[in-house]
Amino acid sequence: MAGTPGKSSTRIASIDVLRGLTILGMTMCAYIGWNSNLPAWMFHAQTPPPTYEFRPDVPGLTWVDLVFPFFLFSMGAAFPFAMKKKLDRGTGKHVLALGLFKRWLILTAFSLVLGNSITVRWSGIPAVWQELFLIGVWGAMFMSLTRFPTKRAWKRNIFNIIGLGLLTLLAGIKHDFINGNFSLTNCDIIMSILAAVSLFGGIIWLLTAGSMKLRILVFLFIAAIKAVASFTPIFDSITFTGWPLFDISYLQYLLIALPGSMVGDILLKSSKETEPENTPGRMAGTAAAIICIAALVFQLWGIQTRHVLLTLCVTSGLLAVFCLIIRRDTCTWTRIATIGFAFMIAGIALDFADGGMTKDYCNLSYLFETCGMAALTAAVFHFFDKEYGCRFPLMSGCGQNPMIAYTAASYIIVPILSLTGLMGLLTGAAAGSQFWGVAQGVIITLLLALFTNIFTKAKLFWRS
Repeated sequence: MAGTPGKSSTRIASIDVLRGLTILGMTMCAYIGWNSNLPAWMFHAQTPPPTYEFRPDVPGLTWVDLVFPFFLFSMGAAFPFAMKKKLDRGTGKHVLALGLFKRWLILTAFSLVLGNSITVRWSGIPAVWQELFLIGVWGAMFMSLTRFPTKRAWKRNIFNIIGLGLLTLLAGIKHDFINGNFSLTNCDIIMSILAAVSLFGGIIWLLTAGSMKLRILVFLFIAAIKAVASFTPIFDSITFTGWPLFDISYLQYLLIALPGSMVGDILLKSSKETEPENTPGRMAGTAAAIICIAALVFQLWGIQTRHVLLTLCVTSGLLAVFCLIIRRDTCTWTRIATIGFAFMIAGIALDFADGGMTKDYCNLSYLFETCGMAALTAAVFHFFDKEYGCRFPLMSGCGQNPMIAYTAASYIIVPILSLTGLMGLLTGAAAGSQFWGVAQGVIITLLLALFTNIFTKAKLFWRS
């Protein structure tokens, strides 16, 4: 998290908005109509319609493929805000490292709860009991993870202990009456990756907090290991544990989180400066931001349609125009945008070496490309915040409360819609209809955003 929830003065709105956009994008792509004859760019590039079968041989990039790396980037950008103030106050690095390990434990436990509870969908018990069970799980997670706004620690602890007790009770019900044991192999893979990246990325930031050059060297070392693994058979004889709670391959996503932490350092430094920045001016800045948006859109089109060389040329041209517009008037957002352009161009160039950009199995071009697009998007949000005061409160509210936003659709919104019969109406209307297929996703996503913002405004946040 960037700063303390509820204290807007310690937060960077652009990172909250980016994180919120990511979670809303996750919800949207999960709940659009899969039987609505929607075009391929509305789904992961490697699970195209009409079969939606995983095809690792299909290269490309769609907006759906951006949501996870954007979240990783925003997580990395939050490292400085979460730890720099504590370092300045004299907190030892070993204490912060223990805090990172504790966070890993919480996120890993969270991953197990999600992975085991969602299997109730395939348990064969009546649908009504499925929905009520999931609502109960969410309620128990709320009790166990919420940081209740009270000065008395024992009150917070009582609520959290009650929540843990309810989770234990629900695990017993699932074991005895639904579909079997609590399994360490049933986990939410996204949350497991986030937990690993949070731990190792945070430790790397702690070790390199005083030296950006050292962090760049660590980044290049990880990139080199990834390149060797991708382009040579040197590691083929080595078998790594494929345990879902932690796999060594999760660490490749540090190639997104670490640049995010560098951007976070830039944002943190700028937030402490008292002198006004030498900005390009509103008109020139707006033109430069439009160039950034055009680059993002063209990238998605060019990579998905496999006009890779054209995309490389056009993106390089847009970068030249961007530099011409801003000239020497560099500021926080233009520096971040330049980083974004650099990573995007590197990602497109690596597309040729990788034989096509793919999310799964994740290759270097995908990691660099999506990292660059995340940085460029963060830069644009930062510009509109500083120049126009646009903070996109609906998205920002979700970004400040990511754990609630991540779970609310599957555990609250959809179960309630199902119990009331509205979900059946939506899925029925979405069958064969592109309009209702998109509308289904929009409605659930909007309900999620409104639901999450209720808790954000009430200053009820989950531990993460």
